[in-house]
Amino acid sequence: MSIELLAPGGSYDSVIAAFNAGADAVYTGGDLFGARANAQNLTLEELYSAIDYAHLFGRKIYLTINTLIKQKEIEEKLYNYLLPLYEYGLDAVIVQDIGVLLFVKENFPGLHIHASTQMTITGKLTVKELEQLGVSRIVTPRELSINEIRKIHDISNIEIESFVHGALCYCYSGQCFMSSYIGGRSGNRGQCAQPCRMEYDIIKDGNILNEGNNKYVLSPKDICTLRILPDIIESGVCSLKIEGRMKKPEYVAGVVSIYRKYIDRYIKNKEKYDVDEKDIKLLADLFNRNGFSESYYYKHNGADMISLKKPVFRTENTEFVQFLKENYGGERKKFLLDISVVIEKDKPIELRTFIDEEFIVLQGEKPLIAENRPITEEIVRKQMSKLGNTNFEVQNMNIILSEDVFVQVRYLNQLRRDFIEKIKECILSKKRRKRVEQKKYTKVRYYNDEFSIYVLISNLKQFNSVLKNKYVKRIYVEEYAVQKNDVFELIKKGHEEKKELFLAMPYIFRENDKRTFDKKYEDDFLKFDGFLIRNIEQYYYLKSKGLEKNCVFDYNVYTYNSIAKDYFISNKIATTIPLELNYRELKDRGCEKEEFIVYGYMPVMTSAGCGLKTCRQCDGKSTTYEIRDRLNNKFTTKCVCNYCYNIMYNCKPLSLLGYGKEIKSLNPEIIRLNYTFENEKQVRDSLEKYINVFIDNHKLTDNTDSTRGHFKRGVL
Repeated sequence: MSIELLAPGGSYDSVIAAFNAGADAVYTGGDLFGARANAQNLTLEELYSAIDYAHLFGRKIYLTINTLIKQKEIEEKLYNYLLPLYEYGLDAVIVQDIGVLLFVKENFPGLHIHASTQMTITGKLTVKELEQLGVSRIVTPRELSINEIRKIHDISNIEIESFVHGALCYCYSGQCFMSSYIGGRSGNRGQCAQPCRMEYDIIKDGNILNEGNNKYVLSPKDICTLRILPDIIESGVCSLKIEGRMKKPEYVAGVVSIYRKYIDRYIKNKEKYDVDEKDIKLLADLFNRNGFSESYYYKHNGADMISLKKPVFRTENTEFVQFLKENYGGERKKFLLDISVVIEKDKPIELRTFIDEEFIVLQGEKPLIAENRPITEEIVRKQMSKLGNTNFEVQNMNIILSEDVFVQVRYLNQLRRDFIEKIKECILSKKRRKRVEQKKYTKVRYYNDEFSIYVLISNLKQFNSVLKNKYVKRIYVEEYAVQKNDVFELIKKGHEEKKELFLAMPYIFRENDKRTFDKKYEDDFLKFDGFLIRNIEQYYYLKSKGLEKNCVFDYNVYTYNSIAKDYFISNKIATTIPLELNYRELKDRGCEKEEFIVYGYMPVMTSAGCGLKTCRQCDGKSTTYEIRDRLNNKFTTKCVCNYCYNIMYNCKPLSLLGYGKEIKSLNPEIIRLNYTFENEKQVRDSLEKYINVFIDNHKLTDNTDSTRGHFKRGVL
């Protein structure tokens, strides 16, 4: 595959600057459904113009619809939003939501679908399934290593797109709820308030570990991969992606121009590839957070990847910025034409050119017989070359002109304008598509036969607290709470009490994690009654072992709309209701045959980064620590050292105790309580209250320091 340089386009000016600077493609957003809702974004007319500019010069435009989409949005807005762009020739859409993926595939045939980094695609099994679903490209999580990307490339023909420059999220993309829970601005909806860029203390055993001004412990440095660009390309990445839809056009142009230089250098002679430190300095002048890192390509995590201190004020490199404005701003690219102008006596005037193995011809009226001053070749050349306000420029002009003929200058000008429009239309029409009628989707209605209570526990003391409760039908056991020697006894005790025992899988599941999991359990995990899935790769891993019938997707394998929900349920996969929809939105979507989480300290971040390692205090013992914000909120964080990731939990537990009537009216099949840090008494007392409300139909209110999550307010 050829190497594509993919640039961000947060505004129309940025899109144009990116192409002028050498981008092969630009990803940009419109009015709806983009993961950068606060970028300037493009109007429909600007998107049309951007597509024209791209296609005129053999480039591409990808539209971001990489957010989770609610029921009414997918029913009432998505088709009408995409249809005009589909007809106009949009090259691809970038999607996060499986429901959107299926919708686009069904309604817009031939439109390329790129699976967003927000999908958290951590392994080759998921990639193979997405390829079967019609996805043409995946955008890898930033956390994947060179070796992991290479393994994906080796088993699939799918295109691979990976980030090479720009801002780096602390959390795995698609798994961050911090902005959502704190302020109602969801990263899954393009509204992230970037709380990771704020100040925090890391506290363990009452001691602050990040001393002095090292408060930016969740703020990664921007990435710059110029030095390892050949390794990334040779791992199988075909699209090198620059982050920055919130950045100015000068930033986009500067980064693109430098990466263009080094991609071309690699293509010309990869054996002599080297990087000039002056170019690294220019990139740093445009933007950096206390230096750069090379992302996770060769490192799982580390303190040197984190900014720690507040980025210092950068004195603008005014000379470089001015150079970028002067050389890359505005629609300055020109399509070079070789044209012939034929003005012969008694024949229609003819303009013609040859583009992409096709003759484009425009005929006009016959010229007049000159009575006084015949038209000259000089006049014809001058008038036909006046293309200043267009994207075209005459490179060569062949003129065949009879003697003693006359053509009015204004008529020549009109012919020129008509000819240029015809050339433009001939070039661009090849990308246009025919209108498609929307496929009618019927929401599947389900009926629940019974109502049950399930419980998730995070340690074995909690297990003992719920084991003998007659109302608990299933117990999910966090994987990190289980040792190999525990499996037989746990399942034996559970089955004696007529409980199903499901293993709650890790939140992240990469290639090394599969080996860790296999080594820990060998075949003992087969003894569990089923599995709670937190990452889609786990499902296909278990499916390869014939265990797909006993899987439940947790809340973070998203089913925001009924298309996604029905797809999974039709494939006999149980699902959990997402946590960011409010009551009305859940009613629109439908909650039958699903699990509804009504209590628990919910994760706000799942990260490859580790706060203890950032403070050089990692002991590898799967301990916990606290992250404290400026308002003294404390977020307990669990180190899952076997798989080397952190789970940061919300500072308050979700509690929907007072909404029993509303939740039951939604008709979920199960309510679930997630226990993390609660002691045995707290577990028993809490469980009893929820049984009183959801089984005995009592009305209770929760007066504890808890949160109602998004059940009432929802997210934008």
